[in-house]
Amino acid sequence: MKLYKLVLYISLTILLSCTNNKKEIDYVVFAGTIEGENIDSLQLLNKNRKPIKTISLSKELTFNDTLFIPKGYYYIGDFKTSTKLLFLKPSYNLQVNILSNSMDYSISFKGIGANENNYLSQKKEFDKNFENYKYYLSLNEEKILKLSDSMHIIKTYFFNTYKNLDKDFNLCETFIIENDRVKLLNRYRQGRGSIIGKNDFQVSDNFLYNFNSSFLSNEKLLMHPDYMSYVDSFVGFKLYKNKYEWNNFLASLEIIDAEINNQKIKDELAYNTMKFAINRTRNFDEVYNKYMSIEKNEDYRNEIEKTYLNLKKISKGTISPTFELYDVNNRIVTLESLKGKLVYIDIWGTWCLPCIQEIPSLKKIEKEFRNKDIHFVSICTNDKKENFEKFVNDKELSGIQLFAPDSNISFFKDYQLKTFPRFILIDKEGKIIDANAYKPSDPKVKELILKYLN
Repeated sequence: MKLYKLVLYISLTILLSCTNNKKEIDYVVFAGTIEGENIDSLQLLNKNRKPIKTISLSKELTFNDTLFIPKGYYYIGDFKTSTKLLFLKPSYNLQVNILSNSMDYSISFKGIGANENNYLSQKKEFDKNFENYKYYLSLNEEKILKLSDSMHIIKTYFFNTYKNLDKDFNLCETFIIENDRVKLLNRYRQGRGSIIGKNDFQVSDNFLYNFNSSFLSNEKLLMHPDYMSYVDSFVGFKLYKNKYEWNNFLASLEIIDAEINNQKIKDELAYNTMKFAINRTRNFDEVYNKYMSIEKNEDYRNEIEKTYLNLKKISKGTISPTFELYDVNNRIVTLESLKGKLVYIDIWGTWCLPCIQEIPSLKKIEKEFRNKDIHFVSICTNDKKENFEKFVNDKELSGIQLFAPDSNISFFKDYQLKTFPRFILIDKEGKIIDANAYKPSDPKVKELILKYLN
């Protein structure tokens, strides 16, 4: 009997030891088949849609891959049609079926992790029932608020039909239902005026946004691709309620500092705001100093500091970087050759709708300042020369029309060119007045030009 107990004890000890030493699975098995046409490769992308892995396909259009990736949201894409949202975590073992046609593809799942991913696939189809935005914009405030509540209830009911979900996935998708409501109301606020013919339309003080404070402080939500747009909408709403312009970046950073309590979320939001603001703000140093007082992420701080120091080289009063480009008549024009007059530069492209929308205002200003000490220079870039020449002739553009095949020239790099259109004002001695000058449609541009002409 004693021998039996000893053997049993040793056996249990070995069994427990094996159980305790069992290695935790740190990868995702992602396998499946493709039926149909139009897919010859698959690409896994991170939540920011940056490629992280190409998934190889066999001749029979099957695949079987092991993914060493952290828990989170990803996209699967085929380079030709749309991408599909996935939720993956180590230990998932997914059998995937992709049904493709010439325009799009559907995707379904079996195995461990199928529940979460089938929900994402079905939700995308389910949400198509709620895309009648033109109708939504036609409603009055009371009706759109009631409708948003009803849609929230319906989407929550649909979500609750899926059981035994990962707890972080559950949190993120609960948040997304709330985010859908915020996006709808935000779209209503911005678009209602165009439907009723009132460009100055504003919602009433009773038009409420239900920003959930727990969502604003839960850093686990950072794994979702749409989370930063939610907290950014919160900042935009605060700007709107306090009568600030959307591009008051100093006010944005002050709101982030005061209202966002989680440091990791604050770091991400401040960084995203500053990346957008740094090439556009007028109170450059003040915005930079406020950002640096908020940001704790050293990588973000170093990146913004590097950009800031480069931009200081094109601050007011510094000598402008120069260019040497061909005009529409194939004559070389340099910035130095334009000294003695103010130079108002418009960087644009025939493909750029906001650029084209500024042309009537630019023509008006050119006409108003004709025979004054100012050159109006337009630089078309990232375009084909024949498109540029045709557009200039068809639209009868005046001023000095220059062409740069792409945005890799040193002039653009020195000015940290990232968005179009871009306007720059240079004084008669070749010094920068404003590296982010007012656009032609802004009444302030006339005041600025007159100030330096006189």
